[in-house]
Formats: sequence, C-alpha cells, structure tokens
Amino acid sequence: MLYQNYYRAFYTLLVAAITTFLILDTAKARHRLVGLGGMAFFVVFMFVFSRNPTKINWHPVIWGFFLQFCVGLMVLRWEYGSTKFNQLSEIMLTFLDFSKNGTDFVYGFLSAPPDICGMDPVFAFQSIQVVVYFGAVVALLYYYGIMQVLLRKMAWIMQVTLGTTATESLNACACIFLGMSEAPLLIRPYLERMTASELHAIMTTGFSCIAGAVFATYISFGACPRYLLSATVMSAPGSLACSKILYPETEQSQLLNVEDLKLPEGEESNALECISNGAVMAVELVLAIVANLIVFLALLALLDAIILYLGELVGHDGWSFELLLGYVFFPLAYIMGVNNDTEETFRVAQLMGTKTALNEFIAYKQLGKMVKGKLLSPRSAMIATYALCGFSNFTSIGIQLGILGGMAPTRKRLLSKLASGCTFIAIFVIFNFSFRALLAGCISCFFTASLAGVLVKTPIACQGLTSSAKCFNVSYFQDIVDNSVTQAVNIPQSQFLQQFLSSQ
Repeated sequence: MLYQNYYRAFYTLLVAAITTFLILDTAKARHRLVGLGGMAFFVVFMFVFSRNPTKINWHPVIWGFFLQFCVGLMVLRWEYGSTKFNQLSEIMLTFLDFSKNGTDFVYGFLSAPPDICGMDPVFAFQSIQVVVYFGAVVALLYYYGIMQVLLRKMAWIMQVTLGTTATESLNACACIFLGMSEAPLLIRPYLERMTASELHAIMTTGFSCIAGAVFATYISFGACPRYLLSATVMSAPGSLACSKILYPETEQSQLLNVEDLKLPEGEESNALECISNGAVMAVELVLAIVANLIVFLALLALLDAIILYLGELVGHDGWSFELLLGYVFFPLAYIMGVNNDTEETFRVAQLMGTKTALNEFIAYKQLGKMVKGKLLSPRSAMIATYALCGFSNFTSIGIQLGILGGMAPTRKRLLSKLASGCTFIAIFVIFNFSFRALLAGCISCFFTASLAGVLVKTPIACQGLTSSAKCFNVSYFQDIVDNSVTQAVNIPQSQFLQQFLSSQ
C-alpha cells in the first residue's frame, strides 16, 4: 500500500510538471496544445476498447509515454541534443549514400541519369537498392557481435524504465534498426513461451516502426531525415505503452530479464560470406517492396475508377478512394493539431488513410508531391511525416502472421483457441487479435505525431532528392531553337546569328 501511494504521488507530480512546462512553453503559440487533445483521445479510446481494462498495469504505460516525451525533448528541443541528432542524421545519409557507387556501376543511367531537368533516377534501380546495402552491413554487424551488444544495452534501459519483459524490450529496440520482418528473428527461440500480451506487443511494435533500410527511400520522396529518425526512436517505447493498454498482461511471463536472453550469432565462416548472405537475403525484401508497390498502385487506380463511376451515377463528380479516406481520417488529423487550415488538414488525413489502407510507400510518395507543390506547410508536413512512419496497414497483418506463425507454429493456437472448429469464428478471432495490434500500431504513430506537434516550435521544410538547379532545361533550349528558326526566315543571316549568340 505504501508503494502504491508513493507511485501515485510520483505520477501526479510528473504529470503536473509536464503540464506546467507545456503551458509555459506554448504561451505564444497555444495552437500547439491541440495535439494534447489528440493524445488524450487516443488514450481514452484505447482504454475503452481494451481487452481487459481492469487489468491494465499503468506503470509501463506511463513510463512508455514519459520516455517518448523525454526522447522528443532531447532530439527536438534541447539545443545540444538537437544538434547532435542532426549530425547523426547527416551521418546516416552519408552512410546510405555510399550505395550509389554500386547502383551507378551496375545499372548505369537508370540510377544515375543525365543531368536533365525532369529526368530523375528510376526508383527501383536507386532508392530501393539501399535495402541490399543496408542488409549486408547489418549482417556484418551481427557477425562481429556489435549489433547484439547495442540491442542488449538499449533493451536493458527500456526494461528498467518501463518494466516490460526481456523479449518485448529487445524486439522494440531491434525494430528501430531492422523493422517488423527481421526484428522477431532475435527472439525466435522464445516465441513459443511468450504470453498473449507479449505476442501482441511484438506485433504492435512491428506495426509502429520502419526498417532502417528504407530510410533513404522515404527521404528521396521528401521526408525529413531528422523527423524520420526521431519518429522511429520515439515510437519504440510508445508502441509498448499502447500495446499494454489495448492488451494488458494477465499471465506470468517466463522471460523477465534481458540477461537471460541468448542472442543469435552469425553462422558464416568469414566476413565475406556474411556480407554476401546478408545482401542476398535483402534481395527478397526488395522484390517484395517492388511487387507490392506495383500491385497497390494498380489497385488504387482501380478503386479510384470504380468510386468515380459510382459517384457519377448519383450525380457527384470527382470522387476518389483518397477523397473518401480523407473524410474518414479528417477528425483524427484535426485533433492531432495539423493546422488551422481545413484543406491542409484534409490532405494530411488523406495521407493517413492511404498509409493505413494501402502502405506507407505510396503515402510518402504523395507527401513528397504535396511538399514539392507547396500544398502543405512545414508543420503539416512534419506531423504527416511522423504519422506515416510505421508499417501499420492491412497488408502488414498478413506479413506479421506469416512471419510469427512460421517461426512459432504452436502460437497459432492463440489466434484460434476459441474457434472450436468453426472456420468463421476462427477467422474472426485471428482478425480480432491482429486488428488490435494493428490498431495499437496506428495509434502509436498518431500519438507520436501529436507529441511532435506539441513540442516543435518551428518546423523545418524538406525537399525530395530531385534534379539539380543547374540541370539542362530541354524545354528552354527548344523554345530558343523554335524562335530562332522563326526569326531566321524573316531577318538577314548576319542579324540572326548576332541575336542567337546574344541569347546564350
């Protein structure tokens, strides 16, 4: 009882201190506090739809959000931390940029086209190829044991502060670098013994993070490196907090301490074999990304055509799938504090809907077009960047079930133990469990975006990687030639040459 009173008093003081800081910090910009309403709504929503609201352990929830707040302060507001984080972002970009040496040699002008205005590199032959390079480097870090040490230290910090189990903490830290497909490989031997809440946390963390290998791709679309990197770090503790609200722990975990985990080591005989295997394994991910983009962009066009046709039948022209998604997600975008401008809020809502219904690649591509066309303010673009930073879409449900089910076949019973042989009920239970995790992942991303909107005073604007300002403008010189030909017919040859040379 004494400890409960102590914790209650501590949490009360903590909330009061944060509230006081935000009130003073937003004295000249009260519109930033709108995001607080969004954060409160998400917490209440998760509590109402929690699997067992009375069993929620608020310690990991409060500490998860508090750790997220501290990380946000450190990288977004603290001058020294912000400077160092910006330097880290630049280092990351330089590191990923080395992949161009390989792609330019292999693919030639497809990845490094001539410096002509409007002629950009082919996406599949430049940006997405960073995945292969990154996969090989991560495999090399595993071979030398560097990644294991880094993840173990980060997981220990998260476990001490949040009180989450060893597997949950380790997976959350691994997702920052590896993403939802590779991170569970670290805890593969322990999946069979995990509780339902732990498995739910694993899925939630996977939905709320992105893989480090796709950073360069999103940056090429126009997402700010600083925001991307901070979003994936902030989402790690936030995703665990959201998971523990929607699916609280009601069992006794067998994996409490990080020290008890034995992380896998590289099985290759030497470093060269390790690099080769890592690159080859990453090729499968590249093919999956390309295939999904082709299919979903085609399906998006199909849905737009169908909805446009149905709209015309009832006398409403201009309907599209993105338009409908914008209406659905508009209330969420508004309470997240996107902007006072209704049109900008609606555009961000469309991006959120596209990311959830299709995938984040398409959403970031559309975000880049909006930023380039100056359709979004820096603040709206920043919040959208945070909100889109995660694999929380319906396609990822199948990917997660395939990965976790393949690594731990016996855990499939968790998803169908209430089915009693009925196929329809089994499908409902599987969807219910997975949908909770997807919902928690979406809310984690939106919560992080709301927090960023509250903390950041002056958002920065970023542009995608496009052709240089000194590129060869074909249209400009075509106009010069056309005008010169016209003038050549009407003026003497000497005068024509003089005018043509003076125009250069």
